Amino acid sequence: MATAALAVAPALAPALGREDLADPLEGLPDSIPAVLAVRAERSDDPFVVGPDGTLTFGEACRRSAVLAGRLLAAGVGKGTRVGLLHPNGAGWAVGWLAAARIGALTVPLSTFAPGGELARALRQTDVHALLTASHFAGDSLGDRVEAGLPDLVGSKPGLAIADAPFLRWIHVEQEDRSWSRALPRPLPLAMVQAAQREVGPADPLAIISTSGATAAPKATVHTHGSLVRHAALLAARRGLTSEDRIYSPMPFFWVGGLTMVLLAALTSGAAAVVHERFEPGEALDLIERERVTQVSCWPNAARAMGEHPSFATRDLRCVRGGTLVEALPPRSRPASPDLAPIPLGMTETGGPHTGPDDAYAPLPDSLRGTFGRTLPGMEHRIVDGEIHVRGRFLMDGIYKQERHRTFDPDGWYATGDLGWFGADGHLRFAGRRTAMIKTGGSNVSPAEVETALVAMPQVRAAFVFGIAAGERGEAVAAVVVPEPGRRVDPSDLSSSLRTSLSSYKVPRHYRVVAEPDLPMLPTGKADLVALRALFADQRDSSGG
Repeated sequence: MATAALAVAPALAPALGREDLADPLEGLPDSIPAVLAVRAERSDDPFVVGPDGTLTFGEACRRSAVLAGRLLAAGVGKGTRVGLLHPNGAGWAVGWLAAARIGALTVPLSTFAPGGELARALRQTDVHALLTASHFAGDSLGDRVEAGLPDLVGSKPGLAIADAPFLRWIHVEQEDRSWSRALPRPLPLAMVQAAQREVGPADPLAIISTSGATAAPKATVHTHGSLVRHAALLAARRGLTSEDRIYSPMPFFWVGGLTMVLLAALTSGAAAVVHERFEPGEALDLIERERVTQVSCWPNAARAMGEHPSFATRDLRCVRGGTLVEALPPRSRPASPDLAPIPLGMTETGGPHTGPDDAYAPLPDSLRGTFGRTLPGMEHRIVDGEIHVRGRFLMDGIYKQERHRTFDPDGWYATGDLGWFGADGHLRFAGRRTAMIKTGGSNVSPAEVETALVAMPQVRAAFVFGIAAGERGEAVAAVVVPEPGRRVDPSDLSSSLRTSLSSYKVPRHYRVVAEPDLPMLPTGKADLVALRALFADQRDSSGG
């Protein structure tokens, strides 16, 4: 593949990050132990405000140190893959910090995932130990783990399960299960401190999963240095301090919630204000009561809050930045969505890899629809219209994938995003090269949904893609071909899919097409353009 010319003049090459690579992040914390040491200086400041109470930075340090001592006593050490299945809140933060501060490779797991999807994630990431809460939004997480790993039922704490061959123990908080391991007494604090001293920026910190273009989601590996520095830089660019309160419904197991909310709070001293599951009225209650200054959520959630019947009566004067546009000060309120100062990012880069010059000022008309400049520490190039990235915030690699299949020999990663940099150095985004569906802020792999559909006995073939859905971005749509002589009911398909896929991956729109009526190309492949045209009216939303 030939490399296309950069879409900027040579004099503007620094805008793409060339000079920034010298050492743009000097002085920023570069590991979880390092940032915890800084936060201990203001131990009484709130860190996480959630459904399980308020956790101060001091409490987070103390509680995570005790749990880290228990993990060390249980055989967890540097590089041990520790899964975390918790809702947003103090429990998530303490569990994650405990494992991270002693060098374990943390694996945040989706509380949205049903049993089958959860079991696949545990197997794919080779989780050795799992820390889980007992419930999420009223649902039993223990039951969900058993649904995915039925051999657990009746098992003892020392596990040997073929479907998760490296999983050796699970600890369920505040619940008795025959297979749940009670954690041992903690090793002395001196042992935790000794382990922390061996943790540095080059050590792997987290495996964060994202839907890939194939059926198996990609598990991206990030180091302490990449994620912690990245969060600190982004927090500094937003001017976050200990006076800020960040509200977000984004789960911590996704990169947006981890980098832009939890780690942003940890590195800046701000507080993260969270709840388990988004509800617009409850969200407004939190924002108002906690005097939130930053709102970080997806457009559809912001719209739901702005349209809530009580919105006009709320006191939201503390909000100075974020995605709830109606609450922003007039000087920060863009006249239209394409004038909002937003970045472009992805899980592979730990969040944004570009950003606006001013996180609070609406864009001038000349920059309408742009996504900012290259962040310090990163580089971009454009290859045949596709955006390539490399630099300090890029993932260390994709778990279980050889490096040469992830990066080119010079360390560049092909993002699958299309775009170009104008003469002003600002990125213009032109869509995705792949068939990835972006729905409500979440990535959905069409292949993953197709695989789940064709596993059903009544389905002969399935074709999944995204269709336009306003503020939501795209909705998942499926064309289903029944097995000869079988009847397909879209509502039954959705019910079955919810046992193996997260709810946001389940199609909202279906069309059932008999095999003889399936539009085909001369090459023998299905005509996707014609299949998309079946959803032109978008009125049929069975099983949504």
